[in-house]
Amino acid sequence: MEIKEKMFSFSVFREMAKNGFHLGKIVWKEKKWSVIAMMSVFLVISFVPFLESWSRGEIINRLIESIGNKNLSQKLIAVIGIFIFSTFLFSIMTALQGYLSRIFYFFTGEKFELLIIKKRGQLDVSLHEDPKYNNLFNKITEQGVWRIQNFSDRQFYIFQNILEVIMASVILIFFKWWILPMILLGALFEFITEAKYGRDVWGIHTTRAEVSRRYWDLRSHFNGISSIIELKLFQNIPYFFSAIKELFQGFQLEEKKSEKNKLFYRIASISISQVTLAFAIIWFVFEVINGNMLVGTLIFVLASMGSMRQALSGLFSNIGRQYQDNLFITDFFKFINLKPAIKKPEKGIALDPKITPEISFNNVTFSYPGTNTVVLNNFSLKIAPGEKIALVGVNGAGKTTIVKLLCRFYDPDKGNITIGGYDIKEIDLESWYYQLGAIFQEYSQYHFTVKEAIAIGRTGEKSSLEKVKEAAKAAEADIFIEEWEKSYDQLLGKAFTEGKEPSIGQWQKLALARTFYRNPRVMILDEPTSSIDAEAESKIFEKLEKLPSDRTVILISHRFSTVRQANRIAVIESGGIKELGNHEELLKINGIYSRLFNLQAKGYK
Repeated sequence: MEIKEKMFSFSVFREMAKNGFHLGKIVWKEKKWSVIAMMSVFLVISFVPFLESWSRGEIINRLIESIGNKNLSQKLIAVIGIFIFSTFLFSIMTALQGYLSRIFYFFTGEKFELLIIKKRGQLDVSLHEDPKYNNLFNKITEQGVWRIQNFSDRQFYIFQNILEVIMASVILIFFKWWILPMILLGALFEFITEAKYGRDVWGIHTTRAEVSRRYWDLRSHFNGISSIIELKLFQNIPYFFSAIKELFQGFQLEEKKSEKNKLFYRIASISISQVTLAFAIIWFVFEVINGNMLVGTLIFVLASMGSMRQALSGLFSNIGRQYQDNLFITDFFKFINLKPAIKKPEKGIALDPKITPEISFNNVTFSYPGTNTVVLNNFSLKIAPGEKIALVGVNGAGKTTIVKLLCRFYDPDKGNITIGGYDIKEIDLESWYYQLGAIFQEYSQYHFTVKEAIAIGRTGEKSSLEKVKEAAKAAEADIFIEEWEKSYDQLLGKAFTEGKEPSIGQWQKLALARTFYRNPRVMILDEPTSSIDAEAESKIFEKLEKLPSDRTVILISHRFSTVRQANRIAVIESGGIKELGNHEELLKINGIYSRLFNLQAKGYK
């Protein structure tokens, strides 16, 4: 009952009108004349069929009157002219309608796809990582743009249907008023069927969104070559295929049931509509037999009845489909209207790009949204400008969380973080990001040319091949790049023509080169050499040590050979700093660091 009440309530139509208005407003802003042209064409197309059917009926009436008279009357000639003109005009307008609709479809696809991409880029990292938004994001990805395109395009067809219904209603009321409610009743059942089906489909996609995400997650393992290799070697292809098949069939089973029910209701509604139309046809046939109506007029009335039925059927069907798409478009606007989790100041403090700031964590306590696990507890740490500091500890100790807070992907629950003496919440983030350079454990692989893949480390400035080469050398990437035939012009990625697929270690060196190219004042390196050979790793850290004295480096690593040269090493455990000092000082303490270092050293003996 709850679904039915919602389905036929005024609020549903109000929501459809609201969504239609908002979409129309976005389109009108950029394509005003295209919208006017579309509406004009649809207006003409809705009127011309009635002109054509009227002129056809009049031709028959005039011909019957002219039987035995070899001369064509001027009225008959005029009506024939109108008929020829109307058929020609309809053909031209239909062709123009198809062209304009297609162009409009392309525009809406581009416009709203770009809106979605832009919004995804604007959303906070915390929202992307929050599971409660994943279902919404997934629905937008799977259903977003094509449904918006259909909804926008269909509004013009609804406009045409309404005009056709109005014109047909006027004609039928003029002849017999009681035909109108009979035809309306028959078409109404088709609308109910479409609306109910739309709610069912939306309900399936909403309640089973988690299943859909699970399906796409499993399916993604068949896309990447590394995943395919592991599936083959572990003999897991049958297992994954079976799981995917079960999810796929289970998800579509409900939609198949819905389609079956829809077919039954549609046949019933069409039958009811046809019965009402048959009754009206028989009535008018007897009107002609009784001499109350001319044959040509009967043909015009029958055509008007057919147009009325078709227009109503089209209107209700389009509204039903519009209702179905509207449910997804409501999700689209929920997505577009998402508010940032991180509140930025209206006029933030701009950091001086030429000064490396001091970084200070002051009694910071933090738990990820939706969890009760305290990741950082009363955490405090000062990092001086130009200091090289390493964060070490077991997995889950909170090292990466420290970096996320420093990048202001999240705000602390308690305490604060200051950059250059200013609370990070008061700082203009763009000015802070300008000073940052980071490589995380999961880095991007850009399928550009080598020089482009490195130079995007600082896209706000004109790229320099000389700086690209310097950055590649600092990351020990120049060795393999210069061995490639096209060197820095080599396209990356085997999926593209003449593209070359770097190894995992080479990809990591390219990511590191991007960070060097950025030349940041604060460099964050989260396991930056996990896939790099020992010799190259040693050389990279030698170059890090030779960075200008005013460049801060924050290093996270499980390899103690990479952190021992840091000015200070912070041992993180249970969300706090348990030990702090340089390599020699921490060995003398004979605590956590000393134990972990000796364990690793023992492995090399």
